[in-house]
Amino acid sequence: MKRAFAYLLITAALSTVAGCSSEDHDSYESVTPMTWEGDTTLPPFTGKPAAAQPLDPAAVPQNPFMARNPFSNYHNDTWMSDTFDIAGPLGRAPKSWSSNLQAARDPGAPNDLFLCGTLAFDTRGRIVTICSNSVQSTALLLDPESLAVKTSINLPVAGNMQAALGAGYMMLDNLDRAWSPVGNKLVVVSQNGSAENTSLSWSKYDLSGIPSDGVINSLVPDNNGRIWFVVRNYGMIGVLDTATNAVKTVQLNNEEISNSFAVNGTDAYIVTTKQMYRFTAGSDNVPTVVWSADYKNINQKKPGQLSAGSGTTPTLLGQGKYVAIADNDYQTHVVVYRTDAPLGAGVERKICEVEVFEPGKGAVEDSLIGSGLSLIVSNNFGFSYVPQNFVDFGSVPGMSRVDIKADGSGCEKIWTNTVVNPASYGAKLSTKSGLAYVVARKTDSSRPTADYPNGMNVWYWTAIDFRTGTIAWEQLAGTGRWFDGYWPLPFLGPNGYLYMPANGGIFAMKDTY
Repeated sequence: MKRAFAYLLITAALSTVAGCSSEDHDSYESVTPMTWEGDTTLPPFTGKPAAAQPLDPAAVPQNPFMARNPFSNYHNDTWMSDTFDIAGPLGRAPKSWSSNLQAARDPGAPNDLFLCGTLAFDTRGRIVTICSNSVQSTALLLDPESLAVKTSINLPVAGNMQAALGAGYMMLDNLDRAWSPVGNKLVVVSQNGSAENTSLSWSKYDLSGIPSDGVINSLVPDNNGRIWFVVRNYGMIGVLDTATNAVKTVQLNNEEISNSFAVNGTDAYIVTTKQMYRFTAGSDNVPTVVWSADYKNINQKKPGQLSAGSGTTPTLLGQGKYVAIADNDYQTHVVVYRTDAPLGAGVERKICEVEVFEPGKGAVEDSLIGSGLSLIVSNNFGFSYVPQNFVDFGSVPGMSRVDIKADGSGCEKIWTNTVVNPASYGAKLSTKSGLAYVVARKTDSSRPTADYPNGMNVWYWTAIDFRTGTIAWEQLAGTGRWFDGYWPLPFLGPNGYLYMPANGGIFAMKDTY
């Protein structure tokens, strides 16, 4: 979602070698596949098909003003659970394919980066997304089978990287309208016409009281239909009444809000670079602090993070009793708070701080998976782009699961996987399959490149057993920088397919039996 980049167009002559190439995995004629940086000698598939081991459903309440769970926003729902109560791939003769979304690119745009954020699914099962490069921001409607562009429309371009990050937090409402921040405004994209002949149009809300250089980072409706939003560098929280267009805001001092936030009922759970907050808004729509709590912070932006604070969107879980983040301590912790207000006598707000990853080698810039009383966290430490050519400096492997004790007296670490390397990617969970899905990086040492002398980056769809943390299977997705991304997440469609936005477009996979 970076726009203010200089771009390097890569042309790779693909030779036939033992292993796998892009031609083995892109067979749809209606789309142009994403460019592979080269063939790889690494295997196309490892492990074996998994047997589904269903978990209890996450059962996140449905917000009446959003598209049906779990297909409405970047983190699936208003609890930001990153959990699907539907089945995902089990690794049964999986098929991978991709699209560079060429049909939606402006003719004068660079023929390389076209990075999407949220992949939502409308009432007809089609993909709704917003994608950006250095000169355009475009809303797209995609065929979920082929990834072909059905229709698209260009949106206003805010013109800076932080505004592009906000567009990544697009939200789909209950009327199949896509809401997206664009600088200090909100854009709403509507669908028009029939299923066979759909067109798109857009309108906007000019929000009063937002600084002209303010960047809205995210928006989420509450159960009254009010649109909550946060303004990144100003530490501002706002509520838009769409019936009257009235906007009410509050501003925090010397605090930045770098991620999205969770909503339960009419309350918002927001983490800043200083504090974890629960806000509410009464009939006057003014955001008001219900409670706040601290977390450990070295006040430095670690490699792999976008701010000097928690890199996580808060995650609600445990029937809404708990909210969790990762902190920004030298030793990274998963931190869990009670959501109740007020608390009983002698009851602490903070339930636990559980160490994850090695000291000094942990950084989290993606929301935690939250399902039942379990949390899964991915390590992004070390990931950092060179903007001129999208070369990254590598990252430290690691995923962990932390569970809240049934009586709420504390937490315990269940497992740690030190092999899977998510790089900038986060993970999602299927409760029907019992698998967490992430795109992980490997290195093909037999294929060094100018930017990666130790070997070419090779990207794999990776399925993690929720119960044990072991790798169930890995399916090759592609090679090189166009399969890398800017802190993206996988999405599971209503058809059971996996999808991932990346630098070069969107790639996908499915079981074939």
